Amino acid sequence: MIIKVRVVYGDKLPEITGNSAVIYTSEKRENNRANIDVIKQLARAYGKEISQIKLLRGRTSRNKEFLITE
Repeated sequence: MIIKVRVVYGDKLPEITGNSAVIYTSEKRENNRANIDVIKQLARAYGKEISQIKLLRGRTSRNKEFLITE
């Protein structure tokens, strides 16, 4: 399943609707810390392991696409 994610700076809970989500993170963009935090939040929200979530597009963008495998 491919999920489109919009990353926003802040400390709110994720807003997930269908195949899209708005994820809030307060981590810095340095050393990929924000992307790692987004992956952790997606794993928690979908009940998956971190290793089952891959970043497909948008490594440096606020708009990202993630692949969640079974």
